[in-house]
Amino acid sequence: MGRISPNTIGTKRFRYLLGDAAREAARLRAQARLWDPVSLALFDRIGVRRGWRVLEIGPGQGSLHMALRRRVRGPVDAVERSAAFANRLAALARRDRLGPGRIWQTDLMQAPLPRAHYDFIFARWVLLFLPDPVAHLRTLVRALKPTGVIAVQDYHRETLALVPRPVEWFDFLAADRAFFASEGGDVSIGGRLPDLYRQAGLRTIDTHITIKTGRPGSAVWRWLTTYFMGVIDQLATFPPFSADAAKRLRRHWLAAGKQKTSILISPAVVDVVGRKVR
Repeated sequence: MGRISPNTIGTKRFRYLLGDAAREAARLRAQARLWDPVSLALFDRIGVRRGWRVLEIGPGQGSLHMALRRRVRGPVDAVERSAAFANRLAALARRDRLGPGRIWQTDLMQAPLPRAHYDFIFARWVLLFLPDPVAHLRTLVRALKPTGVIAVQDYHRETLALVPRPVEWFDFLAADRAFFASEGGDVSIGGRLPDLYRQAGLRTIDTHITIKTGRPGSAVWRWLTTYFMGVIDQLATFPPFSADAAKRLRRHWLAAGKQKTSILISPAVVDVVGRKVR
C-alpha cells in the first residue's frame, strides 16, 4: 500500500463496526463484484458525466470510486475513515492518471467539505452505521450545489430470509438489528431514507429497490453465508439470540447449503436519490 495523498486530512485511526482487516477487505471486494452493477445502473439513471464534481462517502475498497473517476474523467473526492482503505484508494487513484482527489480520513461530521461545491454525492452501505443520520445528511446537503443530487444505497433488512426457515430466524434478525444499534446505527435505514431526506432539506426524486436470491453454490449464497457465519458469534451476544441458538442456526444453514432446493433471499438494497431544496 502506498501512503495517503497529501490532500488527505486527519489521522484518526478507525475500525468500523465490521473492521478493516484483510479478511473483511476480501469480503468487501467479493460483495462489490455482486452489487457494483446495481450501483452502476444507478449512476446511469442519474446521468453522472464528464466534468461533474463528485464526492463519495465511505468508498471502502474503491471499485465504485474508480468507476466514478472514469465517468467524470477526473478526480473524485472521498471521506474514508479507515487508514487501510484510504491508503488503497490513494494508490488506485495514482494508477489511472486522472488526478488526485481529496481524501478526508476523518469522521464525516468533521470533514471540512467545501460548501455548495458538488454536483453529485454518493454513499453505499454507510448511513446504516451512523448515529443521527439527519445530521450527517445535512452536512452533505451543505456541500451540494443548488442543483446537486445525493444518492444513497442502503439496506432494508426485513427481506432477509433462508428457505427452509430455521426456528431461530426471528431471534437472529433481532440480534442483527441490535448489533448495528449498539453503535447507534440502523440496519434497515434504507426504508427510512425518503423521510430522512425531507428532514435534511432534500426532495426525493427517485427510488429503486433490488433484492437478490441465490441457491447453494451461487454468488448470492456465498456472499450472505460468508458474512453471517463470520459475525454469528457476535450476534449471539444480543438477546433474545444466544450462543446455543447460534450453534443450531449454523448447523441448519450449513445443512441447507447441501440441499439444491434451499434459497437465500438478500436484504433489499434501496436506492434513494434526492435533490437539494433551494
